[in-house]
Formats: sequence, structure tokens, C-alpha cells
Amino acid sequence: MLKSLNLILFLISLSFAGFSQYDTIPPVQKTKIQPPFTLLSIDSVAFSQEVLDTGKNTILMLFNPECEHCRKQLERFLQMPEFYGPVQLVMISIETLEKTKHFYQRHHLANYPFIHLGKDQKRFFISYFRAETIPVLAFYDRKKHLRFFKQGDVTEEEIREALK
Repeated sequence: MLKSLNLILFLISLSFAGFSQYDTIPPVQKTKIQPPFTLLSIDSVAFSQEVLDTGKNTILMLFNPECEHCRKQLERFLQMPEFYGPVQLVMISIETLEKTKHFYQRHHLANYPFIHLGKDQKRFFISYFRAETIPVLAFYDRKKHLRFFKQGDVTEEEIREALK
């Protein structure tokens, strides 16, 4: 009798698991609003979205300092005249602070005041973007509404279109 009851309970639990579905839409594409965040700067000081210029579009870029695609994506941004002025870039590292700081220094990012770089200590953006590859890019307008989201490399044409 006990074995039958256990078997029935087991089968019922399996049926519930079969009916549940994994939500494939990342939270970034559901909320469509720039999330509040706190990152750790390369100087080990916490900073939030409050440091951003509210009059500019914002690009959030989840990256790994050792990723070649991420480095090339940064170079692509910096080679585009459209990128200067109306845009600020928040580069969100998933690596150690030491590697992030090395990336910052190697690419002379101090020369670009519109680039903010920090480590996501809580790993919030990995789940928020539901990152499967890097880089991950989310473009927000001045009103903090999502305009464009993509995992992987973003072309110059996609960048121009997202910045319109």
C-alpha cells in the first residue's frame, strides 16, 4: 500500500514537471526598462546608475575582459563618430576586479569619460540578460526604455539603427 502511494505521488510530481515550462524570454526583454544596478568600479568603489548622464542614451555591455569578441566590440564602438556625444557605455565585467582593471588600463579607457566600467559582484546581469554568450548589449534611450538587445557581436549598422 505504501509503495503504491509513493508511486502515485511520484507520477503526479512528474506530471507537474512535464506541464511546467521554462520561460525563454530574458527579463530584460520583459521589463524593457533600464534596471537599477550597483557595480564595483576598478577603484573598488561602488557606483550605481545614479552616476549616469540622464540626457544621454545608455548602452549596457556585459563582457569578459579576456574575450576577443568583447574587445573587438569595444573597438567597433570607438571607431564610430556617432558613438561620441549622445551615448554612454557601461561595461559590466563578469571577471575578477584585477582582470577588469587590467582591461581598463590596457585599452586606455580613462581617456573616454563616457565609458563606465565595473564588476557585477552580484552577477545580476547574467540572469537579467539570461546570458548565453558574450558580449551582451542592451541599448536604452534617454527615458531608459530598451531600444535594442542582442547577445553576441553587434554590427555598425545595428549600432546606428539602435542609436536613432
